[in-house]
Amino acid sequence: MLLIVTKIIRIMWVIGVIYVTFVNLVNMLNIFNTFDLSSLPTIFSLIPLLALFVFLDIGFWMSMAQMCGNFYVKIANMSKMPSKNNYECKVDYILPFTGKWTVFNGGVDVGTSHSWGIVPQRYAYDFIIMDDEGKSFAGDNNSLKSYYCYGKDIIAPADGVVVKVSNKHKDSRVSGAKVYCDAWDIRGNFVVIKHADKEFSVSAHLVPDSITVRKGDKVKQGQIIAKCGNSGNTSEPHLHFQLQSGKSFFSSAGLPISFINIDAQEKANYGLADSRSSQKEAQKADGNEKVYIGRGLEVVNAPEYNPDELINSDLIITLS
Repeated sequence: MLLIVTKIIRIMWVIGVIYVTFVNLVNMLNIFNTFDLSSLPTIFSLIPLLALFVFLDIGFWMSMAQMCGNFYVKIANMSKMPSKNNYECKVDYILPFTGKWTVFNGGVDVGTSHSWGIVPQRYAYDFIIMDDEGKSFAGDNNSLKSYYCYGKDIIAPADGVVVKVSNKHKDSRVSGAKVYCDAWDIRGNFVVIKHADKEFSVSAHLVPDSITVRKGDKVKQGQIIAKCGNSGNTSEPHLHFQLQSGKSFFSSAGLPISFINIDAQEKANYGLADSRSSQKEAQKADGNEKVYIGRGLEVVNAPEYNPDELINSDLIITLS
């Protein structure tokens, strides 16, 4: 529903641009001597002009969508907001990538949370690949290909069915510091997978046209589904990953995700890249072998999920 509203707003913006352009051209060139547009109330010119500046900023509308969705989730979960103390994942999840990555944002506590105040993203993660000097790139930080994680395989964290896919947003610019969003969706390219009742994963900021699955496809844990990119709202290539209670990115409750069969260690020299407090070790989930991870940890899947043994999505039969 929120995406439909966004599309309507885009149409309104285009109409406003055309109106402002037409009025100003006619007045400047005095094309119609018999039609004095200057007699129109000033407000008719001001409103579309203001709309031009406001509607152009997709961040404004995505912020509005997040605010409305956040309010809805808080009302819907007023009696019991999901937390590590009251929620246990219904299936076993592995990390959504191959090789060693570093948690740059995210955790299950207020201090390490990706965005504690934004309930849908409360337990989200931003993953990058970092070297032992605290850098996520080598060479020119204005080039996407300089970043270690760019183009790396993203995999399904568990068995499931693909319910949403966006694959046509271009990569955003990168400068090594400033946040850009060169897409009409802060997620950029993404894949949403339903793993169980009210348990969906989201993998976002993917390379354009790299997604190998479609809506309706059944996926297996460890199957390659896309490549890490820089599409959407981002300062540099990374994987945004989260578990949520529904299909909607904006109006679903974020769920704390515990991982199984992974290794997590404090990242060497992490403090060189990030002055915030970091997690020194994984937290054990109550009553089982699963763990919670957080900012500052270098994480990797167990050896059985070696890249050479990953399932090639081209071998999976498409069901839609």
